[in-house]
Amino acid sequence: MNPTTWLDAGAQVFYSFSLAFGGLISFSSYNSVHNNCEQDAIIISIINGCTSVYSATVIYSIIGFRAMENYDDCVDRNIMELTNAFHYPENSITDANYDDVLKFLNSTNPTIIEGLPLQSCDLHTLLSQGVEGTGLAFIVFTEAIIKMPFSPLWSRPLLHHALLPGTLHHDLNILPKKCPKEVFTAITCVVSGGLGLIFAMRSGNHWLALFDTFAGSIPPPGHCLRRDVFRGVHLWHRQVGIKQLKFNEDIEFMIGHRPNIFWQVTWRVVSPLIMAFIFVFYMVNQVSKNLTYLVWDQDALNPQAVFPTLAERQFPGWIYVIIFILAGVPSLSIPVYAFYKLIRNNLCKQKDNFADTVETVSSKIQMSEK
Repeated sequence: MNPTTWLDAGAQVFYSFSLAFGGLISFSSYNSVHNNCEQDAIIISIINGCTSVYSATVIYSIIGFRAMENYDDCVDRNIMELTNAFHYPENSITDANYDDVLKFLNSTNPTIIEGLPLQSCDLHTLLSQGVEGTGLAFIVFTEAIIKMPFSPLWSRPLLHHALLPGTLHHDLNILPKKCPKEVFTAITCVVSGGLGLIFAMRSGNHWLALFDTFAGSIPPPGHCLRRDVFRGVHLWHRQVGIKQLKFNEDIEFMIGHRPNIFWQVTWRVVSPLIMAFIFVFYMVNQVSKNLTYLVWDQDALNPQAVFPTLAERQFPGWIYVIIFILAGVPSLSIPVYAFYKLIRNNLCKQKDNFADTVETVSSKIQMSEK
């Protein structure tokens, strides 16, 4: 079992649901107080799961289509080489008897076979070529779409999807009105362009693999796990004099009933244990091996090759500093602040209002109605 695969799957769920990013909280702030959030959670989970299955079906279908096309082209080229080298009649070697003919010729004329520019036509290898990093969107999809019937029709949704991330952003009104919008736009473009240059240089694949591995997968699950752990410890520590946490009362006030045992067990036990298990085993796996990334191997390029070769390269030693900045700093923000609050409350003897009262949705609304 590869923990990296499970961590990437967990990160996909976090990004898809916008967990630990505040997306759901922002959307829910527009709902009414008595909105059925339990029903919304079930509907969103079902829709999101179906969307993930549909997306995976489309992606793997395209990858399989491209691999089969490349496999057939590879076999056809090898058949052409064998036909010309041994002067066989045309169409005497077909896809059905290709393996048997190649095996026979290799046993009877190994010297001639060795001198021919035959390619290794392995379907499993072709399925995994170029599907990592930028290769999936810019190589695999484009190559598959070109070979599809009505390729211009299929290319339009792909290009339209690529343009959407740059056209859906708007002003959040977080800057003072005195700041000219043109100046802010120019500064944003210059800074973003400067940061993007590292991905456009020869070492771009190096940095892309670094960001994709450590900035995209580790912080979301780790952030949510640490947030739940430290919040739970803090609430447990502050329950002296408080009979019970008011979270269930809030939900009962909103939807008319308390969360059942499924929600309680999932929130308190199942989800934290799954995240902790994946996160710990991932860290153990990463520490026990050398960090590597994939690059296009220029030394192994062959004019007759179906696809460029990917080779593993080891990260330099100083890259651990960058990894700490990308994954460590965002992940440590919550425990550092938790320890700060602990030291401030215990050593400085400052009173924490949370110890006396717990503000809840139901209590605030009831007080406002009075």
